[in-house]
Amino acid sequence: MNKNLLFNVVLGGMIISTVGIFGALGETRLDVYVSMFTLEYFIATAILRPRRRIIDVLAIGLLAIFFFMVGIRIVEMFST
Repeated sequence: MNKNLLFNVVLGGMIISTVGIFGALGETRLDVYVSMFTLEYFIATAILRPRRRIIDVLAIGLLAIFFFMVGIRIVEMFST
């Protein structure tokens, strides 16, 4: 099977299962979803190593959003 296709199938399955599990648990915080999606993306990328022709824009975007959300949480903790 093509590594790129396998990567997309595995990542899609992981994201769908995360949304299903968190939805069943009643989780509504966006930062939890973004954190898990970022973690899943980097795990799938590290294990399956899909071929990239250009710079990985999705990884940069997910990491930037993750750092932003973590920064907001840290500011909330220190301001309380």
